[in-house]
Amino acid sequence: MTTAERLASAPDALASEYDVVIIGSGYGGAITAARLGIANDAAQANLRIAILEQGDEHPTGAFPESQESAIAKVRSTINPLGIFQVDRNADVDVIRASGLGGTSLMNFNVAIVPDREVFLASWPKPFREAVERDPNGIGELQTYFDRAASMMGANKFAEGEDLARVEVFSEIAKNAGVKAQPLNITVNKEERVTRYGVQRKPCPMHGNDGTGDNSFSKNTLMTNYLPMAHHFGVEMHTRIEVDQVAELSDGRWKVTGVRRSGNRGTTTTPFELRSKRVVLAAGTMGTNAILMRSQKNGLNVSPRLGKNFSGNGDSFGIAYNTDRRTDTQAWSTTEGGQRAQLKCGPSITSVMRFGADQADLRKRFTVEDLSIPRALVDVFRVGLMGLATVKYPDLRPAKVNRWRKDVQWNEDGAMNHSLGFLIMVHDNSDGELVLKDDGTAGIDWPGAPTERMYKDVDAVLKPAVEAIGGTYIKNPWWANTMFGNHLITAHPIGGCTTADNVDGGVVDHAGRVFRKDGTVNDGLYVIDGSVVPRAVGVNPFLTISMFAERAADELRAEMGLPLYDAAREADDR
Repeated sequence: MTTAERLASAPDALASEYDVVIIGSGYGGAITAARLGIANDAAQANLRIAILEQGDEHPTGAFPESQESAIAKVRSTINPLGIFQVDRNADVDVIRASGLGGTSLMNFNVAIVPDREVFLASWPKPFREAVERDPNGIGELQTYFDRAASMMGANKFAEGEDLARVEVFSEIAKNAGVKAQPLNITVNKEERVTRYGVQRKPCPMHGNDGTGDNSFSKNTLMTNYLPMAHHFGVEMHTRIEVDQVAELSDGRWKVTGVRRSGNRGTTTTPFELRSKRVVLAAGTMGTNAILMRSQKNGLNVSPRLGKNFSGNGDSFGIAYNTDRRTDTQAWSTTEGGQRAQLKCGPSITSVMRFGADQADLRKRFTVEDLSIPRALVDVFRVGLMGLATVKYPDLRPAKVNRWRKDVQWNEDGAMNHSLGFLIMVHDNSDGELVLKDDGTAGIDWPGAPTERMYKDVDAVLKPAVEAIGGTYIKNPWWANTMFGNHLITAHPIGGCTTADNVDGGVVDHAGRVFRKDGTVNDGLYVIDGSVVPRAVGVNPFLTISMFAERAADELRAEMGLPLYDAAREADDR
């Protein structure tokens, strides 16, 4: 699939009647669409299946690689087709993506399985029992994790690569009393074309994954599940903003909203369609908002809607101006010269895990190395230089000399001796999503920024960074300088949590939406990050994918479609 080829259907192809409508194209939506699409083809059932995505399609080559172009891609009321969406709230801000492929377009690619104890706490009985049957693992849940990892080409990328950042991160881990490990990440290492015609190329080591990838190496949903769904006849309609869903007297579902048109998408036209089944997969913020608006207009759902929101314990930190060169300054695919000589690697490559022997999950946390995308490198270089002047003075000559060089880009300055951290703890997951006056979902969680676990992380990382001559800049202080007194999460989960019954959550183990009396709404499902009932302590996309793969099996059986066929579906080779 070249940059000229598109997955999205023509605007006039949107029908008024479907068998299955999937709202959203992130991990939950894309996986559901692909698995139903191939089953529909195998059965020759002639079902009409469609994805409705609020964002636009952004093919490889179209992503921003400069500060100016990234700003132009921020989603707002005057730029509703922007990729980057920032939801500001009183306590926790959310960063997410809008476009065909959802957050996979700009995430950091980490495919990681949570500790088995996570599923023994808060998850429904089928998940708990699967883990309990396997004293050393997670039982049949591993099957679904493996399916997703295989389809998305996850691999231990850092193995066999000579990356300075890995050596520095490993040294910090050793100083902290643990061992760094290479992560499975969804970044390609080979030249190939998938069975669905998608060009894949090796990662050029540019570190530019977090604002979208123009190198054909980042395995987003646009390169695997969505091409599979498209190949098997699933329609994909972009620029569609769903407002509500409502149950009709004949058992079908009505979906209403607006369709955007024009170069900037500022022209809107109302639409309405009907479907036998509706899968909500618009992401945590989007799905909760749709259900809350629908509930306000009579939809029968659990009173637990919006409860148990979590930012997945996200936090950030920086090992600034260390005595070790890291080469983590990202560069763009159009740049040459000295910048392009740096072997940055993907945005995240390695992990250190803490507290594995602790029974209390809140004493466990995860730290990953992190490089800053090209569009933000220069901003952070100068910003950290100013921050260090005020907050983190250091009179050592070597450190001052490196610090001074960062007036402009260079290889020897403080920025190229620094390394970011993505940190995830097990927060208490007791935030609440509420419907705001403008119809969007807001976060009510006044205690979130002050949770004790963040201080525990700082107490471990600070001396480990100082041992290699660096300054540990902790979150939320440095983030507060730029964003105000907020935590920032790229992993919002919960609000439509999966549970054994309506008293515990919003959906059952297969994503079927509870009614107030404990029965389920026939034909209405939620399959995305909003179902995750608590922080998982690691990057959640593979856990969301596991749930989606399992729910797709349940849905195929419910619809009388053929079940998973490894020979046809295991990967895209």
